[in-house]
Amino acid sequence: MTTSNRKNLVEGFIDSLYYQIKLTEKCSKMLAKQLEEKLELEISLDELTALGTINMHNGEINQRDLAKILLKDRANTGRMLNNLEKKGYIERIEKTKNKRQSYIINLTNKGTDTLDRLTDVIKPMFDNVHKKMTYDIDYLKNGLIQIRELMKREIEIHI
Repeated sequence: MTTSNRKNLVEGFIDSLYYQIKLTEKCSKMLAKQLEEKLELEISLDELTALGTINMHNGEINQRDLAKILLKDRANTGRMLNNLEKKGYIERIEKTKNKRQSYIINLTNKGTDTLDRLTDVIKPMFDNVHKKMTYDIDYLKNGLIQIRELMKREIEIHI
């Protein structure tokens, strides 16, 4: 491969939608880390997201389903839940369904208070970013959903 072809390949990759999505993900993680440090949060934004997700499901979510929603593996989700439970933000309630034992996750009062308080601090920051965007957020989300669906179909066809 010639130097010119390599350069074109690299430039093409950098201009690709895939690269832009990955770069945005990386920036998002850096922003989250900076927010956690600057605001001296007692929990990470990932843990806050977990609390919000648990809250949205009103005590009807288990570790496996939470892991799927958070796009994390069950082991990492389990460690996060153990940490949240030790800190008193959540409780796990044993539930038997179809003769199978599982644990449903609920927020404690401390978890609910922390979720409300931190959401009040962080949400305006994200709302401010959304207000400055020149594209409609729903339009962008729908475009990403369409891209994922097309990629899934392409994978199914060719693999």
